[in-house]
Amino acid sequence: MGGNALKKYGVFTKRISTSEFIEIGNSLIKTINDKLSLHSEYTKFYHTKNEHGDLDLLVKVPQNQKINFYDFIKNVFNPNAIHVNGGVFSFDYNNFQIDIIPTPEAVWDVAVVYFSYDPLGNIMGKVYHKFNLSYGHNGLYYKYRNFNGVIVRDILISRDVRKIFEFGGFDYDRYLMEFETILDIFNFCVSSKYFNSNIFQYDNLSHIDKKRNKKRKTYNQFLSFINENEKKFKQYEFNEDKSVYINTINEYFPESNLIVELEMENRKNDINKRVSEKFNGNIIMKWLPNIKGKELGVAISDFKKYLGDDYINFILNSDEYIIRDLFLKIYNRYNEKK
Repeated sequence: MGGNALKKYGVFTKRISTSEFIEIGNSLIKTINDKLSLHSEYTKFYHTKNEHGDLDLLVKVPQNQKINFYDFIKNVFNPNAIHVNGGVFSFDYNNFQIDIIPTPEAVWDVAVVYFSYDPLGNIMGKVYHKFNLSYGHNGLYYKYRNFNGVIVRDILISRDVRKIFEFGGFDYDRYLMEFETILDIFNFCVSSKYFNSNIFQYDNLSHIDKKRNKKRKTYNQFLSFINENEKKFKQYEFNEDKSVYINTINEYFPESNLIVELEMENRKNDINKRVSEKFNGNIIMKWLPNIKGKELGVAISDFKKYLGDDYINFILNSDEYIIRDLFLKIYNRYNEKK
């Protein structure tokens, strides 16, 4: 997205006017409807936007229906290049970049909203992040981290667009009125009762997020807007301990069963932690000082494969010497075959 996806293939596309954008968008929608019998929409933009670097076209894909979009694009549009990244198919059409985004029917409503009015979805996502939530084109999720701090599961909270907006302090009815200018989008973003200008600053973003947003013109425009007007805004103070928001989330979205899901994950996490304390890479390297890297990973995988469904019970119910002896036996057996 952004109009630069095809440069690596030596294909340079142009920026076009809004009238050309709408004409191309409607033509693509008709072609997809005629050829695939699928509904599609291009993302919404503020009314006074006068030029575009690309066109994001969402295509609704019914459950259990598989479509080879690469071949479809190649055969129907015959572009000079097709770039696939994260499920998005970028190609040139009339010297303009098109991004086709196949979208499962189950997430259609939230995806259409999330991708519209750049950079709204990205900015809103930063607010939800302070609750340990992730807002994206698939919905609103709670990020569960294991004892090592690694995200091991995204727990679905909601795909109800109105509820998602209102939980974050955003006026969904105002959103439905659409936006005339990009400043209208910015003012909508700062209207949330949870707005805090600090959470958008580059110093407070992850390395990956920082790298991505530095390339986004609209995000940089938003940063300039909030920095120039910072004294006008109320700054909501978030608790550093994100777990304090769990009950709030669960009460607002009871259909998510968040408390129940977290209790289940915590039980599994407790077991995995106990297993990890008795059997891990550092322990193995004490038994075999010369093993490391890929070889270590393969050895652990072979051991788990040998034990199968009995792996967890074996580790929990065996002392260190029994675990070591069996591991070394399996390790030597596999290495003899190599």
